[in-house]
Amino acid sequence: MDSKINNKFSTEDALTPLDGRNRHKLKTLTPFFSDRALNYYRVFVEIEYLKALSSSGTIREFTNKEFNLLTSFLVKLQARDEIGLDTIRQIEKKTNHDVKAVELFIQNELQRTSLKDVVSMVHFGLTSDDINNCAYALMIKHSTQQVIIPSIDKIIENLSELIKSSKNIQMLGRTHGQPAAPTILGKELLVFHQRLLEELANLKKLNIKAKLNGNTGNFNVHKLLIPKTNWLEFSQKFIKTLGLTPDLVTTQIEPYDSLIIMFASLIRINNIIIGLCQDLWQYIMLGYFYQQVIKTETGSTALPYKTNPIYFEGAEGGFGIANALFEFYSRKLSYSRLQRDLSDSTVRRSFGIAFGYSLLSYQSVEEGLKRISPNKKVIVDDLIKHIEILSEPIQNLLRLRGKIDAYEQAKNFFRGKEITMDGLHNFIMGLDLSEANKKVLLNLTPEKYVGYAEEIIDMMLSFNK
Repeated sequence: MDSKINNKFSTEDALTPLDGRNRHKLKTLTPFFSDRALNYYRVFVEIEYLKALSSSGTIREFTNKEFNLLTSFLVKLQARDEIGLDTIRQIEKKTNHDVKAVELFIQNELQRTSLKDVVSMVHFGLTSDDINNCAYALMIKHSTQQVIIPSIDKIIENLSELIKSSKNIQMLGRTHGQPAAPTILGKELLVFHQRLLEELANLKKLNIKAKLNGNTGNFNVHKLLIPKTNWLEFSQKFIKTLGLTPDLVTTQIEPYDSLIIMFASLIRINNIIIGLCQDLWQYIMLGYFYQQVIKTETGSTALPYKTNPIYFEGAEGGFGIANALFEFYSRKLSYSRLQRDLSDSTVRRSFGIAFGYSLLSYQSVEEGLKRISPNKKVIVDDLIKHIEILSEPIQNLLRLRGKIDAYEQAKNFFRGKEITMDGLHNFIMGLDLSEANKKVLLNLTPEKYVGYAEEIIDMMLSFNK
């Protein structure tokens, strides 16, 4: 292979699958987690800071035209202005400092405008992480609101439809992998549905903190040189205008605790969906679901008949990678040496990988849910074969009627035997119970023994509306 570097990007040469084979699936995250995105958000924070300095009276008042000029500057960059963002990268090659490159880029741009007299106030009194922590907070907040939450919502919507289509399908319950009390397929899916709704509500409520307070978090240079400005109020107001929560008590870096809480929420959401994927995989294995067959697709190179549950399997693997990173972030970002060290900078540059694998997995689950439908006959046939599950109501009715040996009677008849309905009825007729009690048991079948499962489904789906 030619050792010369080809600067033209090819997905075939990408180092990771996120930017390679799956690049087309993750385009919605690019505006938030690429290097270009990071530099855009840095420029955004710097420009907003300069505007705030003017609005607060700290520096001269800008004209409406000048405010509009700064806004149009940002709009141009947001539209992925190749020249501007490439220029930042070229400056960084000289400075070997990414935030300094952003500062110089803005200063160079403003030199050609009526704002050239305030160029020196770009980045006044700030440390790099005043800009970076705000930029990353905004990247994560916006991507979560605009991409991640809607993707989870789609899973919940698809799961809701599957619940509705299976809310009357009686199913054998399994505890420890063994036959247990019957349930309803839709109710078992409802468990995941409700857990996701609750955790998603928690995610939506989370506030992301940010700081703007100088080199060691004390506004040292601000107070010394411009004491007329109340910098404590300025900082809080500025952070709030960004849509973030102000944190006044920090070192050089914002402590990341609010992000760690968010990562924990995403881990819980991803783990809930992993559980859903594993259960659906096993139900498919049992034949409880049809899988959509697409003629052009291949399930196995060895076995031509196969249709594999690849979307649920792939999602499980992707969530594993994402959660491993989120868990690492939660550990690593919990501490920093003294007032700061730079190890967090390397770590947070990888945030997009965790979010990327999460999104990829959400998409896989959504597709997987669209490709399955309940096989009612197999599900019900499996249930009615397991008459032994009726030992539970029998032994409990005996208990209710004061029979101390109720459990032993049922155990001796049912355990380790293949039970038929005729054999069960003969057993019931021989019990020391009233005719009315025997009638209750004689009329019982596995598919009728589902408790309030259907009512639970109707109640919760109605409540969620």
